[in-house]
Amino acid sequence: MLQKIVIIGAGPAGLLLAHYLLRRGKYDVEIYEQRSDPGLVNGSPERTFPISLQERGRKAIRSIAGLEEAIAAASVFCNGTKMYRQSGKTREIPRSVPILTIDRNRLATILLEHLTKTYSGEKLKVKFGCQCLQVDRKAKTVMLQPAQGEAFTLTYDRLVAADGARSRIREYLAQDAGLHCEQSYVSDAYKTVMLPRFNPALGLELEADKLHAWNLNKTRMMMVPQPGDRLNGVIIFDAQQNPLAELSSKEEVLAFFKAKFPLVGQLMSLDEAEALLQRPVARLVTVSCDRFYEGDSILVIGDAAHAVSPSIGQGCNAALEDVLIFEQFLAQYQDDWAQALPAFSAQRVPEAHALRELSDYSLPPTKILRIEFIFRLMTGKLLHKWFPQWVTPSIFDLLQDENLSYSQVLSLSQGWINKVKRSRSQIS
Repeated sequence: MLQKIVIIGAGPAGLLLAHYLLRRGKYDVEIYEQRSDPGLVNGSPERTFPISLQERGRKAIRSIAGLEEAIAAASVFCNGTKMYRQSGKTREIPRSVPILTIDRNRLATILLEHLTKTYSGEKLKVKFGCQCLQVDRKAKTVMLQPAQGEAFTLTYDRLVAADGARSRIREYLAQDAGLHCEQSYVSDAYKTVMLPRFNPALGLELEADKLHAWNLNKTRMMMVPQPGDRLNGVIIFDAQQNPLAELSSKEEVLAFFKAKFPLVGQLMSLDEAEALLQRPVARLVTVSCDRFYEGDSILVIGDAAHAVSPSIGQGCNAALEDVLIFEQFLAQYQDDWAQALPAFSAQRVPEAHALRELSDYSLPPTKILRIEFIFRLMTGKLLHKWFPQWVTPSIFDLLQDENLSYSQVLSLSQGWINKVKRSRSQIS
């Protein structure tokens, strides 16, 4: 008899896990997502953001036939980063291995489309607009509230919390099952920005195969090329010092960007300035847990288990890697979740803690350290080749090697991480 798997959350991790479980032929899968169906509303642009898929994430996707090709067709490959300064020469940092960049909502949509085309309604059920209200782990039930109508309760054999950094299931486990979890807000906040990649009237065009970054004291921007000659990205700022807070009109927004980020200001239309004014400020939560399961029936993965700062672009890659590794344990233990769950947790918890350390302390807080950091990015790999005993590649170069675990990357980068920690403690 097939086991009934209920997955709460239709983000990249939950959808990819559904692919893996259904492929095993031993499960029926039901997915419930709080947000609206992206296929009906084209996804909300308010809080979407670009994702860089590196080999860690792509390796997990590649296991499903045709999936990587479908995602690549809706993506852009970037082979470097251009860093712009208000004064001085623009600096370009090349990448030896291009990264695949895609909008987060688009990634989820492709995973969902591929899933529903591959599996019938008998094996797979997907329902949007359903909020998880409560869980009873002893009765193995979960209560859900649809956007319209009355709340309903359903039973499960296994329950997967793939419902993001503000996971209701994780919250329940912390309150009722002794899960130890630490949550904190990232000091930065952001707004989504969407632009054309060129302005013909001004003869301005940003390169289609580069990430574009600006750093202005405590305000930063990152714009990522998308298919169709668009740029999707974010303006990032200290949550307590929002530079957009005092702006009340689209003209003021446009003037701000023309003064502070001139290239962006030349690409931004008044319509986009108005849209940006109306978009909400988004805050990110980091999550650290002591285990990623409960008993033999509840799994916690992705951001629900280990949400991190997006500073080094590993959140989605780590979530997709979760899925690959969990399925390997299912295969090893012949789908015995009582063995697979603790084994998965034992392996991934240390990796998640290492990833949080890397995400929190990779980027330098001071001008002097930023100069050293850029020098490491530009020369680290070459100097390591010449002097392997004395020079370690940059953290970003190390992260590109999917054969290195996050714990190994942290160990190799511990000197730099400690330097950033000391610098931040002196500032505070």
